[in-house]
Formats: sequence, C-alpha cells, structure tokens
Amino acid sequence: MKHPSQIRIWEPLLAFLLISVGIVYAIVAFNAQDWLWFQSGATDARPSRIVIVNQGKRTTLQPGHVAFAQLSEAVHASVGKVANTSLIDIGLSDESLAYFEDEGVLLELYYDQPVAFHVPFRVGKPTQLLIPIEGRHAGHNYFFRGANGEWWFGAMRMADSTPLYTTLQELGYIE
Repeated sequence: MKHPSQIRIWEPLLAFLLISVGIVYAIVAFNAQDWLWFQSGATDARPSRIVIVNQGKRTTLQPGHVAFAQLSEAVHASVGKVANTSLIDIGLSDESLAYFEDEGVLLELYYDQPVAFHVPFRVGKPTQLLIPIEGRHAGHNYFFRGANGEWWFGAMRMADSTPLYTTLQELGYIE
C-alpha cells in the first residue's frame, strides 16, 4: 500500500470557501428576489410621467415636453444608483403628504412598468417614486417607492443626487 507523500489541504479549503460563498449568495438572492442583487442600482429608472409639486402647484411633464427628456435622464442618473444596504426606517405619513400639498417641493415619478432595483434587500415592484426636494425628508437623498397610488414604508437613498438637483436648477424649478 502506497501512502501519499503530501497532505492536500488546499483543495478542500477552496471547495469549502466556494460552497460558503455560493450559499451566502443564494440566501441573499432568495431574500431579495433578485439574482443580480450585487449591482446596487436600477435597470431603467426613466419615468413615463413626471409631476413636480412646488408650493402646492402641480406641473406634469410627459414625453414631448421641452424639459421631459433632460429631467428623465437626470432622474435615471440619480435614482439608478442607490447607497443603502437596507430600507431606511421612515415613511410618508398623511401629515407629510398634506404638507407637500401646500409647501415644499417634490417630484412624483410614474412608470409604465415596475422599476427593477438590484439591491440585497426586498423592495417590491414599485411603479411610482417620490423624491422630496425641499421640505420634509429633503436633503438626505431619500426617495420613496409605491404603486397604485399608495406610498410604501421605507425609504431608499440615492448615491448621487447632483444630476437631479442640477437639472432642476437649470430648468428653473428650484433655486
């Protein structure tokens, strides 16, 4: 009987490491309901309709409007990359929504198809987003998700809101 001259430790360790990584990846993917959760962004965040609420005045922008394409691209650039690893524990109360009916500035973004966010947590299939620009919850790069006229609990954070704010200033919607 011939005995091995060397103990092979690297192969089992490598196999254990690969199996462990695979298990962690699969658990996060099943929880997030997304196999591409590690990308941390949205596939296409270009809205089909944009509503700007400024001090209670509602302005609706749709394709064909002069500012729609520019603002749509700015929204996609800002909302397309997120900077959080779980939902932020805040929501939009009835009081906050009533505040924005008369004061502050916000964007309501509406989509024909649900926005697919690739993140390591469950975000649902939102067809509308709300971004506070001035007033309550503003200044933290938060945006809120929703569908069918309802806003869901838990905010997400844009990694870089500069394109959105710059475009809103250029178009004269904020100072």
